[in-house]
Amino acid sequence: MKKFLAIFLGAVFVLGFAASAFAIHAEIPAETQAVVAKGATQISIGGDLRFRGEATDNTTDFNSSKADHSEYYDGRVRLSVDAKITPNTEGMVMIEAANNNTATSYTWGQDATGAYGLYNAGNAKQAQLNVLEAWILHTGSGLLGVPAGIKVGHMPLALGNSLFFDHSLFGDDAVLVFVDPLKELEVAALTAKFREGSIYQNDDATTYVGLFAYNTKEFGISGDATYVDDQKSFGTAGGALAGIPTHFWNFGLRGNVNAGGLGVKVDGEMQSGKIDVADVKFRGYALLAGLSYNLSGVKLGLDWAYGSGDDNANDGKVKAFVTSLSNMQHFTYVYEYRTVNACGNQHGGLCNTMYVKGSIGADLMKDLSGNLDVYWLQANKKILGFGEGGGAATDSKDIGVELDGKVAYKIDRNLTYWVEGGYLFAGDYWKVLTAGKSPDDAFAVRHGIQLSF
Repeated sequence: MKKFLAIFLGAVFVLGFAASAFAIHAEIPAETQAVVAKGATQISIGGDLRFRGEATDNTTDFNSSKADHSEYYDGRVRLSVDAKITPNTEGMVMIEAANNNTATSYTWGQDATGAYGLYNAGNAKQAQLNVLEAWILHTGSGLLGVPAGIKVGHMPLALGNSLFFDHSLFGDDAVLVFVDPLKELEVAALTAKFREGSIYQNDDATTYVGLFAYNTKEFGISGDATYVDDQKSFGTAGGALAGIPTHFWNFGLRGNVNAGGLGVKVDGEMQSGKIDVADVKFRGYALLAGLSYNLSGVKLGLDWAYGSGDDNANDGKVKAFVTSLSNMQHFTYVYEYRTVNACGNQHGGLCNTMYVKGSIGADLMKDLSGNLDVYWLQANKKILGFGEGGGAATDSKDIGVELDGKVAYKIDRNLTYWVEGGYLFAGDYWKVLTAGKSPDDAFAVRHGIQLSF
């Protein structure tokens, strides 16, 4: 705890000093954009550069007596070209440099062996370029007489509050068709290819989504039905049942109200379907409810979320809430983002997890903002142990209490420096990783700078 506080407070002190030092900086001309025009065509070029450094401790084994500490820097490069051919037709290409096609960045110094002589470390090009987005969008009234459109290609995808599905980090190959019968209402259908193992075999994975969203300034309601047809494998869901064709459904319904600075949101997700041959059925669900209040630049929040867990009963049902998420932070900074969740999966979301969150965020001074979150975390079912101390069921559902914070300073237009971190006061649930020993607390702290253009 002392080590975490020293790192976090030291970084905040440096950030505060930087804020004072850069409080008066040169004014930048009005927003500009690189544009090449040929006739009615407009081509815009953009992107961002991001560099971060992070330190973590005890996030793998919750045991400070063993080697479980990491420190590293990483980087990311993005370049995009947005071509608006006509007011109705647009194309986008974005490429990203990272370690591979499922990494968010490249690690400084990784595989750097491009120097020669008696000492051959360093002097190497970084990362590889991958297509992050590549799509065509066409909109118009057409035969329907109301606004409608189609979007085809590789694009970021997510549903609702991203409890069940969020592929917004790297995206999927998809076709989206939508129509707006009313100004406030959109109805859409989507199909996306998750896997094409072989064009000669029935081993691919495809999803089909139908959705609607009705939104005004004060009120919104949305819903979707998602069907996943996986002809080969459903990943880790069902454990030993992975590898059997699966037909999976998720149904989501959400609502939100905003009035006078007060915001209310609710989200419910229910799952169905089955795994073939073994005839195992899905029965997971998740719930979310939240309140927020914005007063003179200060935002207060209180959220409750629940994702079902599996009690290991041999009853032919997968009761755990199935998720498919990007490897990014969805709620806590340490639990689930840097550790495994209560279903044994890192970046596994709400599976077998309940939390209550209190939050406060504010503009601390000009160009300086901060927020603080406190989470009370519980597992919903006692599950079989996993990892280092696996083999026995945990006797506790107490995941712990987590404290997360972030401070961000806008150094210049589109240039931001931030410090963020989390400290998990580990509960006895983590004895599943420590062979019954009292678990040690885990923490992570990261700072970074990003320039967008």
